[in-house]
Amino acid sequence: MTSGYSMHNILFNNGLLNNTMTLKPYHQLDCPDDLQKTISEKAIDFLKTKYDILNLTKPSLWNKLNTAEFIRAVPELLQYFNSLNLKLREVAFTICVSNENAGLHIDELPVTAKINFPILNTQDSLNLWYDVPKELMSQVNPIVNKFGAAFYNLGEVDLSQCQQIASVEVLKPVVFNSQLPHMIDMSRCKSFPRIVLTCMFFNEPVDFLKE
Repeated sequence: MTSGYSMHNILFNNGLLNNTMTLKPYHQLDCPDDLQKTISEKAIDFLKTKYDILNLTKPSLWNKLNTAEFIRAVPELLQYFNSLNLKLREVAFTICVSNENAGLHIDELPVTAKINFPILNTQDSLNLWYDVPKELMSQVNPIVNKFGAAFYNLGEVDLSQCQQIASVEVLKPVVFNSQLPHMIDMSRCKSFPRIVLTCMFFNEPVDFLKE
């Protein structure tokens, strides 16, 4: 197993986030190649049928799924998480269809630790995490998304004033710290769409992000 940046302290002082988090940006999990292949193939079949994913030109980055319906189609995903003693609550997928980056942001609360599961064309793209100076964070207000939850869009933050603290090419499942500023670098990606499952749990896998 591979871990991300060893330890990072981050303090948000503007309203919604007012706590200190001491967690790694990510932790890479083991998954047998044959199991990962089965999950990916069945997920692609489901998404082709329900969302016509290969023909989308301007999709939303984040797309919620009917979790019960998805698990009926891909029961191996549930079996994999059961093997990690994780109780799956919700599944969504992210999709990128061009070399345009998914800008810097912080996901909606209350979830911190999610698992990103690679499905299609994740090679040559990178998830990046940044340390954003407190004075820059203080200038950003939360935005309420279409689901009624608040998140931070940091797309206007000058990255030259921030420090990149971790990066990972999502080729295996990754426990993902969604409450640190992060983005997707698509600049080197050659095949589209890039699709990743984002999985949330009743018992968050936060321990994987601890030393």
